[in-house]
Amino acid sequence: MKNQIPKTLIFSANDSNRRKKGLILVCVLAFFQLCLIWPVYPLFASATPLILGFPMSLVWVVLILVLSFSSLLIFYKTETDSEG
Repeated sequence: MKNQIPKTLIFSANDSNRRKKGLILVCVLAFFQLCLIWPVYPLFASATPLILGFPMSLVWVVLILVLSFSSLLIFYKTETDSEG
């Protein structure tokens, strides 16, 4: 039997609803990553407003990180709930 290796991106979801959720997740994560580059990041790249003693630029990066993790967690939770 010949070992076949896929040469393209493989989606494990056969259901169109799961593919739609996955596409929404990818778009949300791409939006969050775009918030870390120009032109959005320079709006928050100042050190003067301190939030809990941290500069705004650091708080912005941590906030985006927390939002990305939360969206992945929500996606995982909804996917595992729909399977079982």
